[in-house]
Amino acid sequence: MKAMKVAVLSFALFSNLALADVSPLTVVKDYMSAWNAHDSAKAAQYLANDVVYYDAANGTPVKGKGNAEKEVIGAFIKAVPDLNWKMTSKPVYDHDTIAFRWEFTGKNSGEWGGSPATNNPIKFEGVSYITVNKGKITWQGDYYDSKKLDEELKAQAK
Repeated sequence: MKAMKVAVLSFALFSNLALADVSPLTVVKDYMSAWNAHDSAKAAQYLANDVVYYDAANGTPVKGKGNAEKEVIGAFIKAVPDLNWKMTSKPVYDHDTIAFRWEFTGKNSGEWGGSPATNNPIKFEGVSYITVNKGKITWQGDYYDSKKLDEELKAQAK
């Protein structure tokens, strides 16, 4: 029984150390890979339970892992099932915060924000600031040209 307690305690200790050893950049790259695999549940695994997701175009932060998975990641994947989110600059980071420029592309073939699919291709650029603590994303802020995205979504379907 004592050996079992030691084993469980050791596992918990080493698991937390392993999370602490994961670089914030690795977490962000793995998170983006999950988005690009179109798997919202997998992407949400990289989020802290109390994550705050701030989209400058909306202005109101989405709080909590479940809400971010459904209202942000899931909504984007549903609206643009073939999405591709890629870094377009070398990331800059300071301890736990990563900043990078990105490009988001795909075809709007699903409902987005209550609007029907336009089947229009979209391509917009932005910048993200992501804070990682103990291997989990605790804050993400996305800043992009929402006017350009709106114009692409409203353009004549192709």
